[in-house]
Amino acid sequence: DGGGMAALRGGDATAAGLRLGYVCGVLPTARLAAFERVLFRATRGNMFMRSATIDQLVRDPKTEELQHKAVFLIFFSGQQSFARMAKIADAFGAHRYNYPAKYSKRAALLSQALTRLDELSHVIDHVVARKEALLSSLAARHGAWRTHLARQKGLYNALNLWNYDLTRKVLIAEAWCPASMIEETQEALRRATSRSGAHVPSILNVLETDEAPPTYFRVNKVTSAFQEIIDTYGVPRYGEINPAAFTVITFPFLFGVMFGDVGHGSMVTAFALYLCVNETKMLALSARLRDDIITMAVRGRYMLLLMGIFSIYCGVLYNDVFGLMADFFGTSWTETPPRHGGPRELKAHGMVYPFGIDPGWHRSANELSFGNSYKMKLSIVLGVAQMLLGLGISLVNALAARNALDVWCDFVPQAIFMLSIFGYLVFCIFYKWSIDWVAEERVAPSLITLLISFFMSPGEVPAEARLYAGQERVQVLLLLLAFVAVPWMLLAKPLLLRRRHLARAGYKNVACRPTARDDPAAARGLLRSTRDHDTDEDSVSVASSNNGKAYAEEFDFSEIMVHQVIHSIEYVLGCVSNTASYLRLWALSLAHKQLSMVFWEMVMLPPLQSCRAGGSSWRCAVPLFFGFAVWVVLTTAIICCMEMLSAFLHALRLHWVEFQNKFYKGDGKKFVPFSFQTMVENMDDEE
Repeated sequence: DGGGMAALRGGDATAAGLRLGYVCGVLPTARLAAFERVLFRATRGNMFMRSATIDQLVRDPKTEELQHKAVFLIFFSGQQSFARMAKIADAFGAHRYNYPAKYSKRAALLSQALTRLDELSHVIDHVVARKEALLSSLAARHGAWRTHLARQKGLYNALNLWNYDLTRKVLIAEAWCPASMIEETQEALRRATSRSGAHVPSILNVLETDEAPPTYFRVNKVTSAFQEIIDTYGVPRYGEINPAAFTVITFPFLFGVMFGDVGHGSMVTAFALYLCVNETKMLALSARLRDDIITMAVRGRYMLLLMGIFSIYCGVLYNDVFGLMADFFGTSWTETPPRHGGPRELKAHGMVYPFGIDPGWHRSANELSFGNSYKMKLSIVLGVAQMLLGLGISLVNALAARNALDVWCDFVPQAIFMLSIFGYLVFCIFYKWSIDWVAEERVAPSLITLLISFFMSPGEVPAEARLYAGQERVQVLLLLLAFVAVPWMLLAKPLLLRRRHLARAGYKNVACRPTARDDPAAARGLLRSTRDHDTDEDSVSVASSNNGKAYAEEFDFSEIMVHQVIHSIEYVLGCVSNTASYLRLWALSLAHKQLSMVFWEMVMLPPLQSCRAGGSSWRCAVPLFFGFAVWVVLTTAIICCMEMLSAFLHALRLHWVEFQNKFYKGDGKKFVPFSFQTMVENMDDEE
């Protein structure tokens, strides 16, 4: 056992007539060296010791800790030496074990130990198999248990929100329901009553309330991704126009303007089509992996599809295929002389390229300046158009709310300011595009010079900025309208609100004025009734959220004035900064084209030139294979991943900041219906 062992004397020892004893045991490896030194000094070297380290960790019988230990065996002579060594071994924390001297006993002890180990091994294997079977059966039912637990938890959480009427002994619940689903809700209550066997049916009443209802929009698998983009910025207010209806088209279109390329757009479209065709498998994969990037790509698969389609469309407009100019319909220009100086003459008078930019510009000396000028003006046109769309939506919101102040004091001056400056700039762009300045033998006017002189020298138009006759008078009139719109925005609404408040306050003072000279008692009653009425209105104002209900409200003219000043300054400066912000459409489109050309010229062009120079097929095929592989990797990783993400973020900013700040409040509450499926998904997200 764990106690000391008796020192046995072997009669048939190694030397005749010599009686030897031995001690064997186990002690920690760290104490082995010190133990051996102490034994050597205690016996003056009259002992023989052998030790071996145990490879596995051994559990200590006293402390139940796993330790590194070593087994030792000591031979000695004399009974007194045995007692001395036993004490030393016990002092070092060694555990001495009984080891018989006779071979038969040792063999019997070994057989007994092996039999016990075999029995324990069978028991352990049986326990492990039983545990695996039990865990497998539990794992098979784990999903059903989790679903049941999530449903029960959500059910009781919802029931805790109900009120119990003690007099009628019924449960009363107040909840929001879409107006279009009232009949479906009543039918569901009737089915639940019949299934449960209840004697009293459930009653559904529509209540009138002054609380602002939550916002609910029906979405499908195509529009859900766009609605999530809007909800990330802010949930639409109840009754407010949902920007997602416009974002479905404008977002992928602006992305396509920045990412316009037939080749790259086709790659994005092919990837999106694969996700759409295999959407069931991809949704299961994203749910299993729970990776944010994969989940966003799968959920936004239809958004990616539209982004790829609009990229192809804009690529056809730009006539770009992997950064190279394509010739789909045949150029309208001839080269004189070929390859030197670029296109000079039209093949036929009045001939126009059917769709997009003529590929003849690709071989011209002013290709870059023409492309920059075209895309810069196009960016301004698209930006002003989208901002005017936002202003138009603000008008619809104001008309729907029947708020005349917002129409005449916000929308009208804002529209006048925007159209007087930036609307006129867009008009000048189209007017400049509509005239053939070469045929008229005139230098095309500079719109930058025109815009500078519009502010710096009203009434004067430089010769290099003249577009049409009478331009001075038109620009002065537009500038005056813009200057009039600023104080209109700044002062009209606060002053009209103050006038309306004073008119209401005057009627209130007349109603509360006592008539003590006529009837003191009546005067006291009037005061008392008025005071009670005011108290009722105050209580209503506290409980209300000002959703179309009339109640007493505190009026602070200074606060309204400061808010209007900030709003007006933000709008005036925002018109300039927002218009300039749309130039990112031109900048990213230019960067996309130039980066594509760099990849082609630096990676693919050298192998193609070596093949054109002639030589063996291997000298052509090997560089072309590796060059094409590198080009595909760079195009996929940098352009179709990194630059696509950059264009996505810029399009997102244009919608959140430049477009939605013209009309969008985004301070609503999202309607979250009671759904068992949502509860299970939320439990998965929490885990």
